Amino acid sequence: MRRIIILVLLLSITVSLSACSSSEKVTAQADSQTTDAVQTTTNKEKPSSGQKVLVVFFSSANTSEADAKSYATPYEDGVASTEYLANLIAERFTADIEKLIPVKPYSSSYIKVVAEAQKEADANSRPEFLPLTINPEDYDIIFIGYPVWWYKMPMIVYTFFDKYDLSGKTIVPFNTHEGSHDGGTYEVIRQLEPEAKVLDGYNVNGREVGKADEELAAWLNGLNFDE
Repeated sequence: MRRIIILVLLLSITVSLSACSSSEKVTAQADSQTTDAVQTTTNKEKPSSGQKVLVVFFSSANTSEADAKSYATPYEDGVASTEYLANLIAERFTADIEKLIPVKPYSSSYIKVVAEAQKEADANSRPEFLPLTINPEDYDIIFIGYPVWWYKMPMIVYTFFDKYDLSGKTIVPFNTHEGSHDGGTYEVIRQLEPEAKVLDGYNVNGREVGKADEELAAWLNGLNFDE
């Protein structure tokens, strides 16, 4: 009789351990599925079905010469600061990306670039850029990036807005700076493109872009393209 009782107890313990093991497997599978779901939300994505996204940016480091480097521009991981942001945005939305490359390159000297920018702003000039490989008017959402010079967009960015009809598009500005933040440029874009929807932009000190990944991601997550 005592043996029977012992056998029954051992059988009960075995069943209980088996149930706990199964429960742990189910929990582990659920945790794995939750992790997969979180990872999915951080993958490349489109704002909504059918919307074409373009990232256009200007930097004084933009040039048709492959090996040229402007020392007037802050760099991160060997990439000019504005381009660094542009690449992150383009990757996030699987967007096409284009540089505004000036026909007349800017100086690699910071002091000279400052002087050139001031001269162009005073003259309200429209520096030309090389032909783009795409037509921005074919896109629904256009991110436009630039450094702020003298509290203004570089005049070549004005050339971009003059050249293309962006009525009905969604424009999303982003910029680097050395202390002037956006310099009021987002409102200027709204004035230049009154028939477009211009969202609030993102700005960061050009020397801090390498620390801005999470902040940039939070801004991108908060954008509402469809409201």
